[in-house]
Amino acid sequence: MPTLEVFTESDGTQFFDLTADEMVVGRDQFCDIVLRKHTVSRQHARIVRAPDGYYIEDLSSLNGTYVNGHRLERRTLIKDKDRIHIYEVVAVFHEGSPEAARAAAADGQARAAEAGSLPEEPAEAGHAASRVVASQGTAVEGQTDAGSQARFRAALKISLDLEGKLGVDQILPKILDSLFEIFPQAVRGYILLAEGANGHLVPRAIKHRQSEKGHSMTFGPISRKTALHVMSTAQALLMDDGPAVNPAELNQSVLDLQSLSMICAPLMGPSRRPLGILYLDATDPKRRFQQQDLDVLVAVATIAGQEVESAGERQTTSDSPLFPNQLGTAKQVQLQFLPQRRPEVAGYEFYDHYQPADEIGGDYFGYISLPDGRLALAIGDVAGKGVSAALLMAHFCAEVRNCLATSATPAEAVEQLNQDLSSEMDNYHFVTFALCVLDPREHRLTMVNAGHLPPLRRRGRVVEELGGKESGLPLGCAAKPNYEQVELPLEPGDTIVLYTDGISEAMNARGDVYGSKRMRDVIGRSPRGVERVGQTLLDDVKRFVGGRLQSDDICLVCFAREDS
Repeated sequence: MPTLEVFTESDGTQFFDLTADEMVVGRDQFCDIVLRKHTVSRQHARIVRAPDGYYIEDLSSLNGTYVNGHRLERRTLIKDKDRIHIYEVVAVFHEGSPEAARAAAADGQARAAEAGSLPEEPAEAGHAASRVVASQGTAVEGQTDAGSQARFRAALKISLDLEGKLGVDQILPKILDSLFEIFPQAVRGYILLAEGANGHLVPRAIKHRQSEKGHSMTFGPISRKTALHVMSTAQALLMDDGPAVNPAELNQSVLDLQSLSMICAPLMGPSRRPLGILYLDATDPKRRFQQQDLDVLVAVATIAGQEVESAGERQTTSDSPLFPNQLGTAKQVQLQFLPQRRPEVAGYEFYDHYQPADEIGGDYFGYISLPDGRLALAIGDVAGKGVSAALLMAHFCAEVRNCLATSATPAEAVEQLNQDLSSEMDNYHFVTFALCVLDPREHRLTMVNAGHLPPLRRRGRVVEELGGKESGLPLGCAAKPNYEQVELPLEPGDTIVLYTDGISEAMNARGDVYGSKRMRDVIGRSPRGVERVGQTLLDDVKRFVGGRLQSDDICLVCFAREDS
């Protein structure tokens, strides 16, 4: 008599004898085979005995039924050892007697025990063991190469293309189409969203490079453990096939194909909770995903999460220039790419402060080490608001680093940066930008200004603007402007202040602007020491605005040559 072997985490392995001509599988107590799992429909599937064998059909269940990795579209003949997925419930069909089925299962468990662990799911033919190569909750500053820079440009395009879209069903396929352009090695892509009161993961967009159909279970090609790990920890994963350290843990068998490289990231909405999962895999062993690819996927998943929540909010929110959930996502993108520590340079001290506002442009600052011990300090402000501005800022970080590494002078680096951005931004944004290159051995500073607020120098009690006459156009306004660089010596005690207009244009309740004159006065009379200069300025801005909400990002970078 044929038998259905069913495995669940809660009940372990159970055997059901297929004694009737029709047997209904579901969670309803009146079903012939009861699976007490909330992810199983009340009447999920039916097994039917016919003269030529046993068939299985899906009963229009919410999450579908799968046989050997293929979703059922019609009644299907099942054969000995066929593997059935009913959401996360795994079943194996046995043509032989119940005794033979139990003996085979016991033998398989005994072999697994000898190997050191019991399988959590019945073994699947062709299933490759996979291991987690890397995981992260945020992108890593500085880990970008030329390839990932191109991918960040494509990610920016995704954001711009999606602005104004209304429905999730229109948004998600566009994201997958763009990801297949960004990652030519990708063969399959899935976007799963958590739906319903219980947050069940449901595939909402699927794309295959070829005409492949179906997948191993409702989670798409992702194992249940991996999916739940990503959703519960909000961590992105880079996975590869190969022997797992502990098969009982997360990094056991993940997919139903061999030689896979996989990247998976949570769709993080501004509510700071995962809304779903974005997943890609590749099969070419020479083109596996790398850490930089995971960084890009995290950025795209942030965009996708924002758009998913925005699509829901647009149904109930009046037209406004910026939804609240966009604000949280933009902040999240920005903070991922800003420096996590200050430089350590003999004879110099540094201070920085970044405070995002409720309405976000895309302020940027960075420290880049250069050959011969030089240090580049950069600050910028992306015009515009929302996720696209924040993502452009994130991409800008990588471009600045690359242009400085490939240019002979700071002015050439800024010119190259302008050309790159002018060809990519399509007049959506421009960037004001100031670059300072410090040579601590010669105590000299080289500056280039692209339409940004002039840096300030405090020497003694005198504060003056630097390089105002030599300032050029903001980046992205014209393809071939010339930028001049200014060189000046740094004397002991000299302090340089770089800032964005969130400070100089801060307003109080009466609408008065803080202004550059007051800023210079406060810096001039502040105590000595770069941290005291910075903190004194920020405290004064806070007193000036009083209880008024911050209207723009505040970004401040100060450095000083120590007294002899």
